[in-house]
Amino acid sequence: MKFAIVLLAIVGLVAAYPPKYETKYADKDFLAKQKFLFEIVYRVEDPLMFEEYIKLGKTFTYNKDDYMLPSTYSGYMEKYYNAYKYGVTLPKGEFYGAMMELHFEQFYGLFDFFYYAKNWEVFMRNVCWARMYANEGMFVHALTMAVIHRDDFEGLMLPAIYEIFPQYFFNSKFVYEAEKFDFDVWSKYIMYEKEYKDFMYKDYSKYFKEFDNYYYFYTKDFKMWQWWKLMGMGEHWYSESHFMMRDNMYMFNKDSKYLDMIKDVKMFYMPVDYTRDVYFFNKESELSYFTEDVEWNSFWYYFNMEYFPYMDGKEFGLKKDRRGEYYFYVVRQMLARYYMERLSHGFGEIPEFSFFTEVEYGYDPQLINYNGVGYSYRKNYYEYETYGNFDYMYYIINFFTRVEEIITQGYFKTYDGKMIDMRKPESIEYLGDIMQGNYDNYDKYFATFWYMYAHMYFAHTDDTEFFVHPNIFLNYETMMRDPMFYMIYKKITDV
Repeated sequence: MKFAIVLLAIVGLVAAYPPKYETKYADKDFLAKQKFLFEIVYRVEDPLMFEEYIKLGKTFTYNKDDYMLPSTYSGYMEKYYNAYKYGVTLPKGEFYGAMMELHFEQFYGLFDFFYYAKNWEVFMRNVCWARMYANEGMFVHALTMAVIHRDDFEGLMLPAIYEIFPQYFFNSKFVYEAEKFDFDVWSKYIMYEKEYKDFMYKDYSKYFKEFDNYYYFYTKDFKMWQWWKLMGMGEHWYSESHFMMRDNMYMFNKDSKYLDMIKDVKMFYMPVDYTRDVYFFNKESELSYFTEDVEWNSFWYYFNMEYFPYMDGKEFGLKKDRRGEYYFYVVRQMLARYYMERLSHGFGEIPEFSFFTEVEYGYDPQLINYNGVGYSYRKNYYEYETYGNFDYMYYIINFFTRVEEIITQGYFKTYDGKMIDMRKPESIEYLGDIMQGNYDNYDKYFATFWYMYAHMYFAHTDDTEFFVHPNIFLNYETMMRDPMFYMIYKKITDV
């Protein structure tokens, strides 16, 4: 009893006197840096339009004294600069795939230009230069990684990836509608409420006091997720005055500073149907409201920016987080969340993936790249064994065989002769490093690039190709849209 009283007293003290944290306020220098990061990615698929940044970018010169390189530096920066000099970098406007080996080598060189810059001035000059000449996707990937991992950039941020590249998160219909939007044309449209003829649109306010203006009845083809149909709307542009864009808008409407800032701004929105009938319709598309969710896909993107597989865990401070174990943990949590969603639809277990059987459910992402090229799709009952790259397929199969042998033997022999007992709880860290194929894994020959090769295999490309067709498996922010992603990663966690 005394112990319980003392414990309660301690808890009470902690609650009464919470730990104090130092509050940092943004000064003028910090705000100038933040302004730069916002402006440099503004309409990144278009030419740079800020004259001061164009002039700064043209002053770029390569000098090793401008960089703080580690003793173990691999030389990717020099390789990228030489490729730039000879005009063989990935051109602007081409599709960039983070999981493409040739793209990856150039990306890492560009990242080094940002990460190892010795001060803000050099960093800013390099970013302006890269914004003018580097591929757009590669530029954003490298800049995002640098902002996240540089210790002196604490508090700085870029816009969310779905704001920089909405093309990777919204279907092509929405993107086209946004690009061709014209206010003068829109203002001449009739109100869309009366477009659907199967609506009863009447004023019931004199009968029901709880309804201020109008009450809607939808008389056929009712689907719960298509909330806009219940309001008599179609997939068109609407003014914010017609419907609240945010469920917490009332909070902003009470803020005088917000109201003053937004008074001359016109905002529009368009309903988007995530649960849609895809061209190759199958039951898996009923989960597209979940698998194509913006935040769900952006989470996987930012997780892989934070724990990028090919970063040295010691140099970038990732080893202290037990990155291998954490990788397993995150993947298992994602699969559990997806499995729960499947259960709510009565779909049951996540299907097993095999290289030698058909993938029953196809997938059409309905995405377009920022250069206007549409993403490839997979038809129903697709056979990877028939159409895939045989060398890559057997490379991946041999990798899993190697892992199974390690588990069966119960120990793992590293390249330097060290023996690791795989039965100990802490060995999950070594196994996670291998399955992620990250820099810290001990099996450099088998594991380091298996993960990249697997994604190239599913995207029907290889390490000899430089110009490739857009495919969702080649970028972190798009790969979770496909139901097959969860089948593949289930195979990883089954280890």
